[in-house]
Amino acid sequence: MDDVAARSAQSIDIGTLIDSRPLSGLQIRTIVLCALVVMLDGFDIQTMALAVPSLTAEWNMPREQFGLALSASLIGLGCGSAFIAPLGDRVGRRPMVLVLLSLVGLASIATGFSSSPTHFVFWRLITGLGLGASITNAIALTSEYMPAARQSFLTTLMFSNIAVGALVAGFIAPELIAWGGWQAVFWAGGALPLILVVMLFFGLQESVRFLLEQRPQDARIRTIVRALAADSSGVSVIADPATRTRRQSIRELLTPEFRLRSLVLWTIFALNMFVMYSLISWLPALLRDEGWTTAQALRGGVLTQLGSVVGGLAMTFLVDRGLAARTLLVSYSLAAMALVGFMVFDSTLLAWCTLIVLVGIGINGSQLVLFAFAAAFYPPAIKATGVGWAIAISRIGAVGGPIVLTSVIAMGLGTASVLGTLIIPTLLCVACVFALPRVLRDAGIGHRNR
Repeated sequence: MDDVAARSAQSIDIGTLIDSRPLSGLQIRTIVLCALVVMLDGFDIQTMALAVPSLTAEWNMPREQFGLALSASLIGLGCGSAFIAPLGDRVGRRPMVLVLLSLVGLASIATGFSSSPTHFVFWRLITGLGLGASITNAIALTSEYMPAARQSFLTTLMFSNIAVGALVAGFIAPELIAWGGWQAVFWAGGALPLILVVMLFFGLQESVRFLLEQRPQDARIRTIVRALAADSSGVSVIADPATRTRRQSIRELLTPEFRLRSLVLWTIFALNMFVMYSLISWLPALLRDEGWTTAQALRGGVLTQLGSVVGGLAMTFLVDRGLAARTLLVSYSLAAMALVGFMVFDSTLLAWCTLIVLVGIGINGSQLVLFAFAAAFYPPAIKATGVGWAIAISRIGAVGGPIVLTSVIAMGLGTASVLGTLIIPTLLCVACVFALPRVLRDAGIGHRNR
C-alpha cells in the first residue's frame, strides 16, 4: 500500500503495514538493541572458557572435575528458554527482557564473588536462566517488527552477534584476568547487561503485534504505528488475520496445527546443536592431537565462527527468496562432505582450515537460519513459547554432543575418524530437511520455500 492516509476509511492489518514500508528508525533501533542482547550470550560462553584455567588453579581442582560448572549455564539456558521465556507471551516481550537481563547482570556479578564451586555453579545456573529467557524474547520481539520478505535475513543478522560477543570476550578477557583475576571477567559480564538494561528501558518498544493480539486497547499501539508509518493517521490497524488468542504452553505447540512443524524443527535443532557443540568442545584438543600448536588449534576452532556468520547471512539471503529447504539441503550436504574430507586429506593447516570453515558454514550457519525459522513458524500469541521450546530442545543436543564425542574419543580413534562420526547426525539433518516443504507451506512462509 503506497498511501495509507488515502485509505483512512479502511482497516489494515499490521503485517501488511510493516511489509509495505521500508525499515523505520524504530525497527532499526529494535534490531540493534536486540542484537546487543544476543551478543551477551557469545560473550558469556567465551569468558567462561577463558576463566576456567584460572579457577581450577585457584581452587586446586583438576579441569575434568569442573564439568558441572561448565554445563551449568547451558542447562540454565535450556530451562530458561523452555519454562520462563513463554511468560513473554502473557506479560510482553519488553518487560521480560528488562527483568531477566537485570537478573543476568546481578547473577554474573555474584559469580565473581563465589567462594566455592557450589556457589559458582548456582550463580552460573541463574545466569543461564536469565540469558535463555531474555534472548528468546529478544528474538520474538525482533521478528515481529520485521517485514516478511527480509525477516529471515534480519533475524539471522541479529543472531550472528553471538559470534561477535565471543570475539569481544576473546580480546578483553585475558586483559581482565591479568588485571583482576577470574573474578573481573564475571564482574564485567555483569556490568554489561545492567548498562544494556538502561539503554533498553529508554529505547526499546513492546512488540506491536503482541499488543494488537493481547491488548488491542493499549495506548502504545497508536504511538508505535505512527513511528512505523508517519502517514497512518486515521487508519485502523488490526492484528494479523491469521492470529488468534491461544494457550501459551507446550501443548499448543503439539496440537495438529503445529505438531509437524514443531517436531521437525526440534529434531533439526537438536541434531544441529549436537554437531556444533561437539566441535566447540573438542575441536581445539583434537587439532592439538594432530600436532598443531596451541595457538594454531585455538585459531582453528574460531574458524567455525567465521563460517557461521558468512554461511548464515548467505543462506538467509536465499531463504528470503523462497529457497529455504534447498538451501538447508545444500548446507548440510556441504558439511557432511567436509567431514568426510577430514578422513581424506592430511591434517595440513591449509586443507583442514578450509574444511573447518566449510563445516562452520554448513552447521553453524544453518543454526542461525533455524533461529530465524523458529521465529517465523509461530503466530505472535505463542511465538516466545515456540522459540523458547525450540532453543530448549536444542540444548539437549548441545549437552549430549560433547558427552557422546567424549565416549568416541575414549575408544582411541584418530582425530579424522572422531570427526567422521559427526557425519551421522549431519545426514540425519539432511533427512529432516525433506519434510520442510510441507512444514513451510503449513506455516505460510512463502509459496516458493522448497
